[in-house]
Amino acid sequence: MTLFNLSIYNLAALFLFNTAILISSVRILVEAANFGIRSKYFVRGVILFVLSFLPFQILAEIGTGRLHMANALIGLPLHCFIIYNVLLCGFEIIFAINFSKTISNTIGKNSIKESMDNLPDGICFSKLDGTPLLVNRLMQDISYEVFGNMLVNDLVCAEKIRNKNIRNEACILQEEPLIVEALGDIWHIKVVLHENVRETLAYKITLEWGLYQDIEKKNRQIEKINASLKEYQKNVAEYTRQKEILQAKIKIHDKIGQSLIYFKRYLDMEEKTKEDRDKLINLWMESLLMLDEKDNFLGEDNDTSKNEAKFKKLISTAKDIGVSVHLHGEIPSNEGDLNLLVDIVHEALNNAISHGQAKNIWIDLYEDSFNVHCKIKNDGISVKEPIIEKGGLKNIRQRIKNCGGIMQIELDSQFTLYLSWPKGGNYDL
Repeated sequence: MTLFNLSIYNLAALFLFNTAILISSVRILVEAANFGIRSKYFVRGVILFVLSFLPFQILAEIGTGRLHMANALIGLPLHCFIIYNVLLCGFEIIFAINFSKTISNTIGKNSIKESMDNLPDGICFSKLDGTPLLVNRLMQDISYEVFGNMLVNDLVCAEKIRNKNIRNEACILQEEPLIVEALGDIWHIKVVLHENVRETLAYKITLEWGLYQDIEKKNRQIEKINASLKEYQKNVAEYTRQKEILQAKIKIHDKIGQSLIYFKRYLDMEEKTKEDRDKLINLWMESLLMLDEKDNFLGEDNDTSKNEAKFKKLISTAKDIGVSVHLHGEIPSNEGDLNLLVDIVHEALNNAISHGQAKNIWIDLYEDSFNVHCKIKNDGISVKEPIIEKGGLKNIRQRIKNCGGIMQIELDSQFTLYLSWPKGGNYDL
């Protein structure tokens, strides 16, 4: 059986098979041409192309009925033609495998370009006048995204950047150094000048830019916090000044109020002696002298020796106007505790004398591991109705509450005040 005895369908199938072989040989020949026309791969490629073209041409002549080369093969058995095609297909496969291995191990004309196209960053080499010499695929994509066209001149692109003549899809985030948003990422554009070549690089810094923005956001938050701290510092200074003024007012008020109470007590005496008048005059002189001693009432006065002197002076002054103070226990050694005790006893004496007309005041002091305990009792006029705390008692309760202590009042037979507060606490007003 020969080729001329085949049906039209069998001829068509053979023609398609030989067409595929011919196309493969053409592709191999084109790839081999990159090695030069004198290379062995190009020569082999030409041979394969010729051998593939012969059966293709014969089948084409038989199909059209115009016989030229096919006349010499009229008596050729069909199985010989098929064996020829099978051998030709095998040779092409072997040649293609060897040729692929050679290409993978050989640097060809396009190897540098292909390598640059696979880089994660954009790169462009151009002449000093901006004419591109070598541009990788990513840089062309960035150029199209930013300018709307492929990169044709490096200097023209730089001028468009300066004039902000870019597409809406792109965005210039920073001019120095140049940071551009394009293709959904952030790019750092950098130009490196060589002797006769300009090198333009586009580094992908999406992650770094995100971290930079987070740092900038935190810096702005820190600046706001610093501003609020400065404002807080001003407020603290103003609070301190107002506190000192308030302390001065309280001490002046207490001293003058004490003098007035003792003066009233003096007026109520049936027998008034010159010695009593002299003591009262000294008390008033101390009150007036205090107005000139700024350091005593415009600052903190927690010196233990001064507080002890104040406490003794308080008791002796009460004795001078006929009020006996009976102290049981040791006064606190801590400066803050002693200062608080002086203020409490001061208020208690004023209240006992002005409201209760007391002759005797008993003060019991003791301490445990954590607290200072104080009991103050007087023999003044007994009170049956509940006491409305104001003035001195209100001040004492507030002072005790501020330092985490407690205050209780009993009105059974005599007025009794129970107080306790943590040792060595903060007693600021």
